[in-house]
This record gives sequence, C-alpha cells and structure tokens, in this order.
Amino acid sequence: MSRADDFTPPLAYPFLPPGRLGTPPPAIAWARKHRPVCPVILPSGTQVWMITRKDDIGSVFTDPRFSRDLVRPGCPRFVGEDFTAVPGGIFNVDGADHSRIRQVLAPHYTRGAAARHAPMIAQHAEALLDAMASGPDPADLVETYAGPLPLRVSCDILGVPVRSRADYLDAFRTQASLGVTALDVEAATAATMDLTSQIVKNKRARGDTSGPIGSLIAAEAEGVISDAELHGTVCYLLVTGSEPLVPPLSAGPVTLMLHRNQLEQCVADERLWPRAVDEVLRYHHNGVLGLPRMALEDVTLHGVRIRRGEGVCAPMLGATWDPRHYRHPEKFDIHRAEDATATFGAGPHFCLGASFARVFLTTAYAALFRRFPGLFLTVAEDDLPWQDDLVLSRPAKVPVCW
Repeated sequence: MSRADDFTPPLAYPFLPPGRLGTPPPAIAWARKHRPVCPVILPSGTQVWMITRKDDIGSVFTDPRFSRDLVRPGCPRFVGEDFTAVPGGIFNVDGADHSRIRQVLAPHYTRGAAARHAPMIAQHAEALLDAMASGPDPADLVETYAGPLPLRVSCDILGVPVRSRADYLDAFRTQASLGVTALDVEAATAATMDLTSQIVKNKRARGDTSGPIGSLIAAEAEGVISDAELHGTVCYLLVTGSEPLVPPLSAGPVTLMLHRNQLEQCVADERLWPRAVDEVLRYHHNGVLGLPRMALEDVTLHGVRIRRGEGVCAPMLGATWDPRHYRHPEKFDIHRAEDATATFGAGPHFCLGASFARVFLTTAYAALFRRFPGLFLTVAEDDLPWQDDLVLSRPAKVPVCW
C-alpha cells in the first residue's frame, strides 16, 4: 500500500490512507493535479496507468483503442484470474460481439423493466425490516439489510434460488479480494463457473427461458450467441448482480444519517429520494481504482506513452469528484445540479444495470427510513470499520439504533 504521505510514482494499490466512507483516497486528487496519467502497481505486481480526470476517463471509455477484452494472456489482474479472465462474457467482449450479447439482455434492464421490479424490491425490503424491527436494537445494518437485500432481489430477477447463490458468496467475494493469493482467486473463479454450469443446465432441463438468464439460453439455442458467451455472461451476472449494490446500500445511509437535515427532507418528501440516490452514487463508488482496460495500440495522453498491451484503470471517483465538472465535490448535496451518470461509465460498456441500480436504491432507502426515520449510528463516523481490501470497498459493519 502507498503510505499516507508518499505520492512518489509508481503508487502502490490499495492506497493509504483510504477515503473516508468510500470517498476518494488522497492519492486520486494528487494524481489528478500532478500526474493525470499515473503509474500504479496492483497487488499482482502488474503496473497499470491510472487516469483521474473526467474528460480523460470519458475519452478512454469511448476510444476503441482501449479494450475490455481481458482474456488475453498477460492482461492486468488485481490479484489473479478473476471474473475478468472468463472468456465470452459481456464484460470481456468489444465491438459487434458486445452489442450482440447486450441486445439479448437490454430488454431486462430498461428504465421500464427496472421500474416494474420496484414492488418486488419493496416486498423483500419490508420483510427484512420486519425482522430488523423485531430483533436486537442496536443492529448491524450490513448484516440485517444492506447485505441480504441485493442478494434476494438479484436472485428473483435471475431466477436463481437464494440458497444456491448464498453457497457461493465466499467465492464471489474472493474474486474481489485484494488480500488473497492468486491461487485463491483462480479457485474461486472455477467455483463460480461450476455454479454457472449448474444453473444453465437446470434451466435448460426445465425449458426456462424467463428472465435475463433464460433469454441468454434461448439466444444460444437460436445461434445468436455461443455457448462460451452464454456461460461467460451468466457468470458475470452472478458475480455482479448483487455485491456491487452492498456498498451504496450501506455507505449511503451512513452519509444520509451524517447529513440529518437532508435526510429529514427526503423523509418528509419522498420525491427527493431519486436525487439523494444520485448524490450517493456521485459521492461514493464501490470500486476505488476501477477495472482495467488494455491498450490495443500505443496511445499518448498528457505526454505519456501508453504502450500496446498495457492496462489503464479509471477511478470513477476521479470523474465524479473532478472539480472541473462538480462544484465543491467534497460537499454532499442532494440538491446539486450535476447528476451521477458518470459513475456508470461511458461508451459501449456503459453500465447495463444503471437504471436498475437507481430504482433499487431509491426503493431501499425510502423503505428503510420510512420504517426508521430516526435511525442513527451508535459509533462515531471515524470508528466505523471499513473493508479496504476489496475491489468493491464497503463498510464492514454499520451499527445503528432506532
């Protein structure tokens, strides 16, 4: 890890000190000002380039000279062969192949489709809040609500039993861990692919073509996508379908509780919740460094030669905290004019689940604070335990009382 006062490139990742409550670590602001194309050493020992200015990030994301196809040998990995190494998945294909797979999934992730999930999300939220209300007070918000809700909702959408998914949670999280060995990551990826094969086999046997996975199975049967694209994309949906929502569902309420006046405005007028969600998504981001892209040819940016085959990482917090685009980005303000769109990326790989994430968080925040409008932290902000050894950083616990 980089020392708190040592910003001598190459920087070691993860950065020290970490950002408070999932906000940018100081290294990102330093790099944006002094080294907009900054060398960073990943835990695997691989060096990548970190870009931290919003305009540069948008340019890289829309430039076909930077690829998301990380299956090639020698592509950058945080620790080992994680889900970015799985061939055929929508994450790992570019151009026409990416568009072809995305078209199969797109109908399930439109604004309208996301909105239709709101009653189901609310039902799961209320069940968890019932249990929380009848349980110990104080409680851990991560254990009682922020952890289980995304998993239950994702399992409903994907048509996968919660128990099957829960059995593999450790494997999903190991793939996103920065503190394990490359062999651990490889084993976790293999376990996730085993689960993927089981799910596809079971759905095929039942003739189940419902939901995103069902649509992928039907597309494979019709020759629209290959078997590798089917299994790779289902694996991607299993890994990313719930875990990325745990950080904003835990860190977001903390930030709202620390800005009580804005929280009370949302409780009094629930039409403000979408604005609160947008500001949480701008203010926080679950992936500090961002997953890498690879240069397909030499590219020069700010006088730095990024050579063919080298990796580039773009912290979304670099974009959403860029003072050139966000006035006083360190200020949490649900009434700001700028929105959170940049947190979902740009270009062909713009986050497929952006609309769903907004609906999910809006519904989950509203349900939580409707039930517990006086919810408050039982520890000081600086005493909250934080997991910084994950690609998707998040609070380890959020002790609350009501």
